[in-house]
Amino acid sequence: MTTPQDQQLDQLQRALDAGLIDQTTFSAAAAAISAQLAGSGAIAEGEGAFAVGSNGVGVGGDNYGPINTGTQTIGRDLVSIFKLVTHGGEDPAEAQSVIALYLHALATDLAGLKLGEIDASADPARQTPLQLADIYVPLDTTLRIPKDTTLAECLSRATSVHEQRSGQSETQPVSALEALAVHRQLTLLGKPGSGKSTFGASLLLALAQAWQGHPEELASLGESWTHGKLLPIRVILRRFAEQLPPGDKPARASDLWAFIARDLDASGYGMSPDTMKYVQRIARKQGALILFDGLDECGDSASRERVLAAVDQLMGSAGKACRFVLCARPYAWPGGADPAQGVYTLADLDDEQIERFIRAWYAALVKRGWRSPGDAERKIDDLLAARQRPDLLPLARNPLLLTLMATLHTNRGRLPDDRADLYEESVELLMLRWNRQIGADKALLDELAMPSLKLSDLREVLEEVAFKVHAENVGREGTADIGEDRLVRAFRPLLSHDRNKAAVVVEYIEKRAGLLIGQGEKDGERQFTFPHRTFQEFLAASFLAAQDDFAAQCAGLARAAPTHWQVVLPLAARLAKAERGASAADELIGGTSIAKFRDGQTPDAADWICALLAGTQLQEIGRGAINKSRRTQAIAERVAGWLAASLPVHPDAGGAPNRQRAQAGDVLAALGDPRFDPQRLWLPGDEMLGFVRIPADSAFRIGTRKADAQQLAKIAGREVDRSEINDAPMPTPEFLIARYPVTVAQFRAFVEAAHYAIGYADALRDPDSRPVRWVSWHEAIAYCRWLNELLAASPLFADSDPGWLVRQRQWEVGLPSELEWEKAARGGARDGIFSWGNGVDPARANYRDSGIGDTSAAGCFPPNDFGLYDMIGNTFEWTRSLYKPYPYHTDDGREDLQAADNVERVVRGGSSKLHRFLARCAYRLGLDPDLRHDLIGFRVVLRSSPVE
Repeated sequence: MTTPQDQQLDQLQRALDAGLIDQTTFSAAAAAISAQLAGSGAIAEGEGAFAVGSNGVGVGGDNYGPINTGTQTIGRDLVSIFKLVTHGGEDPAEAQSVIALYLHALATDLAGLKLGEIDASADPARQTPLQLADIYVPLDTTLRIPKDTTLAECLSRATSVHEQRSGQSETQPVSALEALAVHRQLTLLGKPGSGKSTFGASLLLALAQAWQGHPEELASLGESWTHGKLLPIRVILRRFAEQLPPGDKPARASDLWAFIARDLDASGYGMSPDTMKYVQRIARKQGALILFDGLDECGDSASRERVLAAVDQLMGSAGKACRFVLCARPYAWPGGADPAQGVYTLADLDDEQIERFIRAWYAALVKRGWRSPGDAERKIDDLLAARQRPDLLPLARNPLLLTLMATLHTNRGRLPDDRADLYEESVELLMLRWNRQIGADKALLDELAMPSLKLSDLREVLEEVAFKVHAENVGREGTADIGEDRLVRAFRPLLSHDRNKAAVVVEYIEKRAGLLIGQGEKDGERQFTFPHRTFQEFLAASFLAAQDDFAAQCAGLARAAPTHWQVVLPLAARLAKAERGASAADELIGGTSIAKFRDGQTPDAADWICALLAGTQLQEIGRGAINKSRRTQAIAERVAGWLAASLPVHPDAGGAPNRQRAQAGDVLAALGDPRFDPQRLWLPGDEMLGFVRIPADSAFRIGTRKADAQQLAKIAGREVDRSEINDAPMPTPEFLIARYPVTVAQFRAFVEAAHYAIGYADALRDPDSRPVRWVSWHEAIAYCRWLNELLAASPLFADSDPGWLVRQRQWEVGLPSELEWEKAARGGARDGIFSWGNGVDPARANYRDSGIGDTSAAGCFPPNDFGLYDMIGNTFEWTRSLYKPYPYHTDDGREDLQAADNVERVVRGGSSKLHRFLARCAYRLGLDPDLRHDLIGFRVVLRSSPVE
């Protein structure tokens, strides 16, 4: 007769045979199970109890130590669970074995670097994967707070840029670990490969190791972590969504707990649905850290809402000691980052983090003896230099792609030239894992014994599979599941229709995770997927680029589901080479210019988005390759014209959504923005160099009328500060003001021509057509003086009206006064809250509700009635005015450029990251002139009265 103990021991043996646990864990857990019947010592239970005998099991009590089980010892961290689980009458020995198996298997699964072996040329018998702890670099969020303060302090007093004054000009990023420590419920947003899942894995791994008797591992959770060793639990939300019954009924916490039990059982962690009650009880009484990974992979918005209902309910009922991390791509969380609610966006890696990763990578190789110290040092220097290449630095800021770059650099001694080449060589590297002899297993091609067969043949099959599964999963993010039978059927024609050989390929895929990885079973069939959506999309692009009707297919896919193909189409254009790739881009805009198209019809959002995809295709091909042919140059000019025309079109007038317009602005900058003249210091390419005349206004009144303050507060969402209230008129003279804020390209021209030493290099990092930021008031003044000198003396501007005004009428370039700025921002209106009126509209200016979360290229939103862009939102703008109370008088010293640096200057306009209350015509803020911030830029005016 088989006893429950026999069943547990059999389960334990299978776990050992499968490699889920080691011999030490097996012996300890087996002894604990045997002690239920045969222990020579008693099972002690109760206050202060401890185990006795060679196989005794201690249960409960506060003064427990390690349990001796014959020849092995189980650490006190595991013993602590018994105090929790035995109150329900469950078997403590079973609890001990189950939790031990679970934690060991979880830690083993999380610890290894998923990209596997580094050096395909090394002896496999001596290879062990790099570990996550070897190379993991803690990640930051995009939120920055004043230096030498904590996140908790900032949240408690709602610190933001408009509250920063003297002595708070320096900021620091908030790390994801600090956010985790502060928020019981942390939502972490990040783009593909940003490190969301790896961050979660590092958390769970540290906790699992702490439970296994290594409390020092908690130090990796940061100095802010005060929550002890919570039980780690990982939930893949995509799998939960797939198991929900049809319909729109919200899921519940009980559904999620039941899924966790089934999923852990299927994952081989030794957790059956019955024994899952131990984990649930520990979570409620002692606490758990539950990672909900991949909300974005749960299907459409309705499906995500159902999943979130269960997650919210579980978070509310799991126990006060529990903490939660939810990971998602930004599109799956429409509200965007909101630190006050525990929602953060992961930042790209900065230069310091990239360097730290690279040094840790090669240090790990030296430690394992795979590289000599001298060789590693040379490679470190080479990789640090290479990552600064303009084409590779954006990739290096993504943790996934940086890891691949380091892998390729290690193996091949160089980095690929661009993104497509990076993916190409990464695919080759991952496929090599299938064709290596490991132990008794032959290399895959040797096993198949087909002399003419090549790995490239297998790859072509995978490319077609990738394209088809991608096409079948429109609207779904993440990677697609691929059933075993589908793979077998796909490989059979290549293998003389031999099903057995096709099954061998699938077996190798299962055993040697590389370009495909096993996902366990679903509905009784093994499932596989690509290790990251990037590889699915690249292989789909490879298939698409090889098609005879490539251009026509691109146009059809773009029209049918543009967002779904937004990565595939550019990569396919690059792989198809310049001529064919540019032809595909031209097909997306109908082979015609925007001017000719508008002669007969009005573009709609679909037309604009197709133009954006065409631009990304050309961007991926590269300007160098495009410029080799007049034909492809002409195509690029047509596409750039479409992109420039798309930027200011409001969605209600058929324009693209905010984010797509912002992306179009950056793509336009990469292709060459026709709105700006590179021969004239990137100023706007019109006769007035972008200056717009603002007529004199004898009745203008700055600020907000007292009678309007209450209504304004209701619309804008906050009470108006009395420093903004003004009922006194203040006439404005005629002046000229720049149509756009000063751009990165314009400011770079100044820095390079004047050999000006700026205080912060990041001021020149953004795409060329975005407004420059990170500039102090003094640096803005320096630009104005430089431009004024050029207008007065440079032949470049001899025939321009602004040049004539400077030379003949002694007008001068400067920063606008606060009075001039507000007159220009209102666009001729008298008392509107915003440039366009009193209605809230996040599609008319780039502020927090617009959903972009960063600056956008100048002119991505509709102009005001003066034809001025970005007066509201995008970045705050310096003025020359000192921050003084109203009424405004131009002769009271407030426009003194020589005032001391401890007197605040006014900034106006709001910014991309802040509330709409700040993005108003009348909002004013005083800041130290030495302050640099990612929310502050400037624009210039040309005025008749000399700047003092």
